[in-house]
Amino acid sequence: MSQGAYVTLVGYVVQDPRISTTATGRQVAKVRVATTPRYKDDGTGQWRDGETSYFDVTCWNRLAEHAGFSLRKGQPVVVKGKIRTSTYEDKNGQTRNSVDITADTVGHDLSRGVASYSRVQSRRPSSEDDRARAESTGHPEDSGMPADPDEILDEDAIERFGRDLENDELAARAAEEHEENDEAGMAAASVAPF
Repeated sequence: MSQGAYVTLVGYVVQDPRISTTATGRQVAKVRVATTPRYKDDGTGQWRDGETSYFDVTCWNRLAEHAGFSLRKGQPVVVKGKIRTSTYEDKNGQTRNSVDITADTVGHDLSRGVASYSRVQSRRPSSEDDRARAESTGHPEDSGMPADPDEILDEDAIERFGRDLENDELAARAAEEHEENDEAGMAAASVAPF
């Protein structure tokens, strides 16, 4: 088990991801994420924003590529990763603290909106690699590769789920409208003279 401080961060993307490639060919994406806690003011009963904190999130390899395609400024995100703090001196001689997170997982915060997911096809080794792997294991049918993810997915089930979700949303909207009409009718009946 590796040691380290892990965090889950819920916030908003402050800047679009900046993607680059290292000298060794690895992709890296830098994303700036902000969190602003909210609290209820006991005196006024109003919700207020607390002080905003900013975090530098680093994504590597495939996660970096996916973050670059998926994340945009202003979107709500959830980040899980290893946290590291450091101290540095800025150009004015002030001591500053930096909080960096090396992300294991990044996703949109679905409590704040909806997202659309697209599976990215991973690169499969060539059939020559499959044969070499099969020869080394002694099982020609076993190439050592997991089943193709698209073969695992039940497209019909996904489509049914989407239709059911749409029907549930339509039913909820109809129930809300019916309830609003009932309330309006009761309010009109209570003021109507007999």
